[in-house]
Amino acid sequence: MLGIPMVNDFDARERLSAKAFRGFVKLAGLWRLQTDEQIDLLGASLSQGALTDWVSGATRFVLSGDQLMRVSLLLGIYEGLERIWRRAPTEADAWIRRQRSDGPFDGISPLDFMRTGGIPALVATRAYVDGIAEV
Repeated sequence: MLGIPMVNDFDARERLSAKAFRGFVKLAGLWRLQTDEQIDLLGASLSQGALTDWVSGATRFVLSGDQLMRVSLLLGIYEGLERIWRRAPTEADAWIRRQRSDGPFDGISPLDFMRTGGIPALVATRAYVDGIAEV
């Protein structure tokens, strides 16, 4: 996960944004995220038009510190899930949509938890996945 100084440094964000966003787009495809889900995960301040422009490459952009932190957390969650289900990657990708009674999820899917809980929910999901990946 990126540290606070990194995400607050414009030059660092400018350098990392394109690569981080390409990773997010690949993740969105693997997780079959709809546009509204992508926007929620990246932060509600992002418009659908901006997301469309970014995906198409029509606009040059620099992710905000908040957005870069979110992408970093999401990619870490993906990586952890891939470690857990090395031999069943479709299970790893489906995990985020299944309702879970364990961990911080309280009966909802990790995706819904992350969509509504912002960065704290992304951090909690990352910690949960990292914890079970190390077992």
